[in-house]
Formats: sequence, C-alpha cells, structure tokens
Amino acid sequence: MWSDGALTKALKAGDMGAYEELFYRYYALIFRFVSRFVRNEALAEDVVQNIFMRLWLNRENLDENKSVKNFLYVSARNESFDILKSQKENMMSLRTVLGGESDFSDVNIEEDCNSAEMLGIVLRGISKLPPQRQLIFRMSRYEHLSNKEIADKLNLSVRTVEKHIQLAIKDLKQSVN
Repeated sequence: MWSDGALTKALKAGDMGAYEELFYRYYALIFRFVSRFVRNEALAEDVVQNIFMRLWLNRENLDENKSVKNFLYVSARNESFDILKSQKENMMSLRTVLGGESDFSDVNIEEDCNSAEMLGIVLRGISKLPPQRQLIFRMSRYEHLSNKEIADKLNLSVRTVEKHIQLAIKDLKQSVN
C-alpha cells in the first residue's frame, strides 16, 4: 500500500494508477462528508466527481509535502459551501418574490419549481455521459475553458472537443425530453 505522499508524487507525474488508488481510497469518505452538507446524494456525487476531476486536471500543481487528503476535504468543504450559498440565494430571491409583490402569480412559482426540477434532470444527464464527454462538458460549462484550452489540457484536437460538446448537448436534450 502506497503512502499518500508517494501517491501524490506519482499523480504529479501523470500516473493514472495513483489517481485511481486515491479515488478508491478517499471517494467514500469525501462523499459522506459532502452529503452531510448538501443533503442530496445526487448533488453530493456531482460535487465529489468535480473534486476528483479537478485533482486530476491540476495534478501538476500539487505539493508532495502536503496532505492530499486535506486537499480533498478542503475542496469538498469549499464546493459544498458554494452550493449552500447558491441555494440560500435562490431561496432568498424566492422569498422576496413570494412575500413582496402583490401582482405575483402562481405561474412564477410553477416556473421556479420547473427550473429546479429541470436542473436535477440536467445534472443526472451529465452524470450519465461517457467519462471523457462528461469531463469535456464540465470543463467547458463549469470551468469556462475554451475548446482550445480543453484540447491542450487533454491532448486532444479542438475538433474532438467540439464534437464531444455537441454530443453532450444532444444527449442532454434527449434526457430532458
């Protein structure tokens, strides 16, 4: 069994086996940690997948002398807080709408509920995409990287990245319908 330091060193060198070992070693722990914050298993799974994806993408920047376990926990905490903050902001705007306007209609409540439901459908659809397509789509939409930047990071052609994004959007449209 490798130490975390040895795994971090191997991960920095691009060793996929080291990445997989870290994933299997810490996925369940980080998942339980995030689940306590967000209280939604599907959302927690997305958060943890994003954290491990960022670990792989930013592996060159890891400090071999620092704990990768702590890095994962801090990343999980920060992303969970960001989600909770976003949810709080959504609830505050919903309360403002519900409590403040006299010309408020039931249609707006229905639209908000439909939007939340649609977000859940889209997140589930993303998690069902093939791994590389999911990674490319998340880099494009969540990290706001250009197709060229994604291609450079993943050693792919720009056309391949474009095709994956096109197919991801097609797959997500089908999952919504």
